[in-house]
Amino acid sequence: MGVLKFRLTPPDLAETRPDLRLAYITGQDRTPGRLQVELRPGLMTCYRENPESGRLHVAWPVAGFGTPILTTATLADRPEPYDLAVELARGRLNDVRNQAADWKLMGLRTPSEFDRLLSEAQRGFARAATSRDDPAAAAEGARRCLEAACAAGQLLVTSYTAQVLARRREGGHRLPTLLSCGLDAPPKQVPWSEVLPECFNAARVRCPWALLAPDEGKHRWEEPDAQLHWCRKRRLTPTAGPLLDFRPGALPDWLWLWGGDFDEIRAQVVDLVRQAVGRYRGRVAVWHLAARVASGEILGLSEEEQIRLVAKALQVARHIDPNAQYVIDFDRPWAEWMATSSFQFGPLHLADSLARAELGLTGIGLEIAPGYNGPGSHYRDLFEFSRLLDLFALVNLPLHLSLVAPSSAEPDPQADPSVRVEVSQWPA
Repeated sequence: MGVLKFRLTPPDLAETRPDLRLAYITGQDRTPGRLQVELRPGLMTCYRENPESGRLHVAWPVAGFGTPILTTATLADRPEPYDLAVELARGRLNDVRNQAADWKLMGLRTPSEFDRLLSEAQRGFARAATSRDDPAAAAEGARRCLEAACAAGQLLVTSYTAQVLARRREGGHRLPTLLSCGLDAPPKQVPWSEVLPECFNAARVRCPWALLAPDEGKHRWEEPDAQLHWCRKRRLTPTAGPLLDFRPGALPDWLWLWGGDFDEIRAQVVDLVRQAVGRYRGRVAVWHLAARVASGEILGLSEEEQIRLVAKALQVARHIDPNAQYVIDFDRPWAEWMATSSFQFGPLHLADSLARAELGLTGIGLEIAPGYNGPGSHYRDLFEFSRLLDLFALVNLPLHLSLVAPSSAEPDPQADPSVRVEVSQWPA
């Protein structure tokens, strides 16, 4: 068993910051492992099954950035505790410097303000790292380092994005990027439906299994038919899905009668895919075939069985309409949930495995809901968003991003009562 210890300054953080228990550690494969966190006054102890070195990810307040997840550098087990604030400052400073070096090799021109912020962060870290015998001074230096490093990281990402987009526009051609929104009701019932074509060039037709087949053996196509017709009439690229969404509200009630019966569920999945893809063959450009795959237990299916269902769905869909694009969506792509789960793959490795299996997968979808409780993700800053996209780009398939964000901090009577916005995580 591996053990990592961290000094907390001030000591009462163990009582005032219970979210420290949600910390997780990633190894060289960047997949979170199972972790148990113990908090005592002034001390945080992390117990893990794997004794290899890793990076700790933990929520930490930074002025102007809310309480995002920050990451230490790679740490090895040792008897004496690390200083948590100092190690988080070290980790963010190293990440920003390394990212800047990589992008500069690609031709990035950083503004002078970035250099100033980076120098300020380095001075703060130098003070923190040389104040081991003065916890208060170390904490103050780490605070200054984190504030400057987070600001530098945000400026770095915005500068990189602006320069890359400007370069792509130099040819005068329109970007092939699809900007879409989901259609969750019949278009005629939505008062702002006529405004959508001015804001987007695509739309996703809603077709969860629970909507298409509320009764076993019977399918209802009225709503997706109307949404698809609406998209065509307004020259919006039609996408559709997800068909197979591994969450309770998206599955028909009758399917739960077959819970634990993998063969029967697989037969029902094959029928669903044949019916839907066959009906809209040549009319839907992009199918989001499955979502939230192997991120939790459902229908009594194991992790392997969920993956096998998705693989079968891909094969069937590809056979019916080989010209369409097929995307698998992954929720909570940072995979912090794996710290308390028995599942082994995680979004990144599952996406890579499905891509290598040559089943017809043409894109990876990332469902990102920052600043929500489960099934959302903890809030991250812009720099961590950029690193996430770079990580999944290694799969070498187009990325389809689904972003969920609160429209207000006020209660919404129409919202799912089990989902809440974690206001304390967001910047004030």
